[in-house]
Amino acid sequence: MSKNRTERIFIRVSPTEKKKIEEKAALVNKSVANYLIDLSETSKVINTKIIPTLILDIRRVGTNINQIAAVANSQKYINKPLLLKVIEHEKEIAGLLRQILEEVYNTEEHTLLGLEIKIDKLKNTVERMNDNGSS
Repeated sequence: MSKNRTERIFIRVSPTEKKKIEEKAALVNKSVANYLIDLSETSKVINTKIIPTLILDIRRVGTNINQIAAVANSQKYINKPLLLKVIEHEKEIAGLLRQILEEVYNTEEHTLLGLEIKIDKLKNTVERMNDNGSS
């Protein structure tokens, strides 16, 4: 027991919850107290209040893309300014989705998200190289 640990926390749990906590602590060879302390230090608290706002923003951008698609479909072509607008909206959606994922996932713990971020960075680098080469 650490010398700094002078405070106590009392919580009530059901017998089933207690058993689950004890089993999980035993799986990692820790006391229940140390398991809960470690869990509190390594787990990420999710701010779910921001997610509905971000989803609404994605819906708004999606509506803009649908309007552009309707124009393109009715005219059977899409001009460069509209195409650039679609690309801009796609980037905006990707940014909003990234915000949601960053809120929900700890990027250090989830290698798939980390890999997605690396792929995006490489893709952007390649696009910049192509833009510089075609100028």
